[in-house]
Amino acid sequence: MARRIAAIFLLVLWLPTAVLAQVPAPPGLAPAPAAPTVPVPAPVGAAAPERDDWLPLVAGLGAIAGVVGFNLAALGLQALPGGFAYGAGSVVAAEMSVAMSRVYAVASAVAGGLAGRYAYQEWAGNWRASADEAVEAARSWLPVVDPELLWAGVGAIAGVAVFNVLAAPFATVPWAGGVLAAVPLEIALGSRLLAGLSVAAGAIGATAVYDWVTGHASDYARVSVLAAGALGGIAVGNLLTGTIGSLPYYPGAGQAASAAAGFASSTAQAASRVYVVTSGVLGAWAADWAWRAATLPKMPPGPR
Repeated sequence: MARRIAAIFLLVLWLPTAVLAQVPAPPGLAPAPAAPTVPVPAPVGAAAPERDDWLPLVAGLGAIAGVVGFNLAALGLQALPGGFAYGAGSVVAAEMSVAMSRVYAVASAVAGGLAGRYAYQEWAGNWRASADEAVEAARSWLPVVDPELLWAGVGAIAGVAVFNVLAAPFATVPWAGGVLAAVPLEIALGSRLLAGLSVAAGAIGATAVYDWVTGHASDYARVSVLAAGALGGIAVGNLLTGTIGSLPYYPGAGQAASAAAGFASSTAQAASRVYVVTSGVLGAWAADWAWRAATLPKMPPGPR
């Protein structure tokens, strides 16, 4: 009898539960379906600036245009090579001869830099993989100069040196159109600063125009750092010579400076071209080193 009572009691408890399980719940009481899981993309860092193989050529042409444009605006046609304003037997003023020398220095440096960059891209593939591994290992504690910038800088210096050798049979400043006046040291050093300023303005301006026309995105922060480094290198190079220099930005500046400064021979302009390009390249390398040291991730500290 007790077993029957227990069985009936269990049946009474189970039967309503089983029936209710088969009845759909009212809409208001139905459990809300779980929201579909939407994968959240991992945060992505800022996109790296695009790379464009035409940009170095455009920037180089802009650098040359900057120097030529400054010479024309400040000194006129007589500041350009080719004898536009000088006849046989005339004397080329100091500020005019250094202006022509600026054109030669920048043009040969740009040509050499582009050649060095091309050599890096075409001929460095055999050792680039192993070298990149070593570079990546070293960058975490000692960021090195960008290899492409390194090759371009070496090419720029070599380009000026080759120009001096090839131009030596013609003159210190080829196609000047007349006899060169002696150049005061202040003017020679100031010409280096003008070369750096006009090159930076021309290169950055050409880069901006290229980006505006093509939609390319350049890293202007790094470009500005490199330009500032090159100008700083030139300024330091001048100071090591003894003075910062006087800017020869108007006709007659050479005569105005001659009374207060020692004279540099006309043949010293060839050496000055190498000096200004070398000091600018070294300054750009130093700026690139500092930039990479500040922006590249560092190696995590080891166990103590």
